[in-house]
Amino acid sequence: APAPESAPAASPPPESPQEASGDGTFQAAPPHRPTTPRPTTVTLPPPVLVRPAPTPLRPVRYELRRAAGVATGYIVGACVLAVSALAAVVLARIGHTPQPRLLAAWPVELPLPPAALGAGLLGALAFGDEFRHPALAVDRGTVPRRLGLLTAKLFVASLTALALAVLTVGCTAEVLYLVYGSELVALPEDWPALTAGWLALVTGCAWAGVLAAGVFRSTTAGLAAVVAVPLLVVPAVHKLSEGPSTRGPAPFAGRLRDGLPLRWPFGGEQHLEALLRLLAQPVGGAMALSVLALLCAYAFTGLRSRVR
Repeated sequence: APAPESAPAASPPPESPQEASGDGTFQAAPPHRPTTPRPTTVTLPPPVLVRPAPTPLRPVRYELRRAAGVATGYIVGACVLAVSALAAVVLARIGHTPQPRLLAAWPVELPLPPAALGAGLLGALAFGDEFRHPALAVDRGTVPRRLGLLTAKLFVASLTALALAVLTVGCTAEVLYLVYGSELVALPEDWPALTAGWLALVTGCAWAGVLAAGVFRSTTAGLAAVVAVPLLVVPAVHKLSEGPSTRGPAPFAGRLRDGLPLRWPFGGEQHLEALLRLLAQPVGGAMALSVLALLCAYAFTGLRSRVR
């Protein structure tokens, strides 16, 4: 019987490679270990901040936050109402004061009523707060000194002045009714024209304060411009409009008071006549000229800063 075949001899393990050392002997090399790839860190670019496009209402929102966030406006408003009520009571006690001036708490000795002075001060603070409180520049963002910001300040100042004028008349009327009865709070016959003149006077003082403070960059200068209108501008305008003219044409203020020579076919000329009569008053004409001059000065300074 054939002899069984012997099992194949096991193959020797593979010899590890040897390296020759400096003395001629061979040493076994360390076993080869597979290298694992290290995770690479990816550096991402900084996130892109997408800012919304500026809208026309952004300066208005900023101005509303500024006016409502500073307590000075509330203090000035409360002081104006208190002084107006006290002055109305004193004037009614003394007597010899017309009813429109009594409701406005406007003594004849003062150039402006307390409500107009308060509105001018609040208007001057619109630009004065920009320099007194530097933290407001953060909320302002990228709104520079331009006509958009001026329009927002004039709009908010107009709203504040109108509210202050209405509250002043309402407060004085209520105090006079409680102290002296209903005789001093009756509506006059020409109350629409008186109301329009009162609102225009207070709003004009607020605008003059805003523009003067923006031109001179100071709250004090803005309030000084408001006070200078009845003290300096009104006499000059009155002298120019009512100057002596023996052989010349009628004075300009007199022609404005006479109204329009022609009647419009579609009506509505009574409103324009009321406006002309309002401008014919020394205070109204002086306030209009002052606001126009300050607006031109503000536009000139803004254009000059852009050129620089």
